[in-house]
Amino acid sequence: MELLQNTVILLSGFLLSEIVVSGGAHQRVIDYFLRYSGNNLKTLLSTVLLLSYTLSLFIPHTIVVISMIPVVNRIVSIVQGADEKRSVASLLYLALTWGSNTGGMATLTGSPQNLLAVALAEILKLENRNLVTFVSWLVAGLPVTLILLLLERSIIFFTAKSCRAPQLFESESERPFTLPRKPMLLITCNFILVSTLSGLQFFLKPGAALFGLNGIDLCFLLYGVLFLLVAFILPVQKRTANGMRMNLIFLVLHLIGSPLIFFSRLSREFESRMGLSLKNIYDTLERLFTELFNRIWCNCFNEAAPNLELPNGNARLSVNIIMRDLPCFGITLVLLLGVVLYGVLMLWNIQDGYHLHSLKSALLDAVDTLENSYARLFLLVIIIIFASELLSNTSLILMLAPLSTGLAMQTALSPIMMLLAITIAASSACMTPLATMAGTIAFGSIEHVSLKRILFPGFIMNILAAIVVTVVFSLLSLVIS
Repeated sequence: MELLQNTVILLSGFLLSEIVVSGGAHQRVIDYFLRYSGNNLKTLLSTVLLLSYTLSLFIPHTIVVISMIPVVNRIVSIVQGADEKRSVASLLYLALTWGSNTGGMATLTGSPQNLLAVALAEILKLENRNLVTFVSWLVAGLPVTLILLLLERSIIFFTAKSCRAPQLFESESERPFTLPRKPMLLITCNFILVSTLSGLQFFLKPGAALFGLNGIDLCFLLYGVLFLLVAFILPVQKRTANGMRMNLIFLVLHLIGSPLIFFSRLSREFESRMGLSLKNIYDTLERLFTELFNRIWCNCFNEAAPNLELPNGNARLSVNIIMRDLPCFGITLVLLLGVVLYGVLMLWNIQDGYHLHSLKSALLDAVDTLENSYARLFLLVIIIIFASELLSNTSLILMLAPLSTGLAMQTALSPIMMLLAITIAASSACMTPLATMAGTIAFGSIEHVSLKRILFPGFIMNILAAIVVTVVFSLLSLVIS
């Protein structure tokens, strides 16, 4: 898939998630299941697990996590007692991150690491790389991830057996809850459109038509532009040129002032989490942005600027609310970890090939101790899963991708299947928040999560995931060969 197509898919997925959140559709789904499915903690955990999994089939899993964090924090805030808060927050963290991560593995666009694997296959010129498409990934990924989802649900239920949170279910409202049909229909239509265009790209392989773009690329480009226009620019009520201009300037000013907004929100989160006194910092940043916004707005429209704490009622999506709800602390934690990992790789000097050769030799020596090729694959998958707990799945995929051919010779897989096995194994780590970007963001943004309470369930899930990945890729290698 082309960069343009992937960008449009990721952007439309993010905006879809914001439409779902802005309309409270995800909360309505949770309310619906709680109202009609027994009103207990296991039902709530199942709902979060299944909802995050399902959304991640259509929307990139990191975006799903970011969108669901406010809902999880609201649920945790209802619970009374410090110990109960830690238990419920940790269980919801597991349900959210496991569900979204597993759903992200099911589709090619559900996780950035999947797209990274496809790009690396092109760079390394691996044989049969053309077999990896949106449709083929979905056909293989959906049944595999459903197996993982059932295992995750069982482990979460076992972990939650001693946890009670009656405060969550004290509401006796008789108000009927209905599923949000329009957002669900919108998400489904988006998925069908993306799947159809991707399938046409695979089967027709159209040539360049305009500016080096083929017909499918132009369809994706048109879809992305229309999505942005409808979401942010086109007025909801009176569709006038002046209303469109007001929405456009509202959007552009917030994009220009996004650094000030981000650091002011980050200062607030640091103050809340660490007890630091940062009021002067975020007050100054917010005052600077407000003055800048008001001055430009008044010059353009000769009227008072809107209240920046309220949504832009003239547009379907309000960029200021999206920025306000971003988990700034979690995003900063991801960026800091990325800088540290980059520094480690630079010090390691992987470019000279020496350490890469050493890594290859160590892995080959480890798997060579076993006679059976399937046992070698299982050992390799176990090593990758637990290594990604500390190194993150993205960095591990980048380091191991060049070794796909050498490692494939020691297992029952072809080089392209080996690269995909590395990608899925690296994304299957469930134990620490460092393993995936979504996990890091969730851990940094969901309050009261206990690291001690998520390690053991994650360890068990890692072992089970290794077994599933080994069996699935062994079967796929037999089918393809």
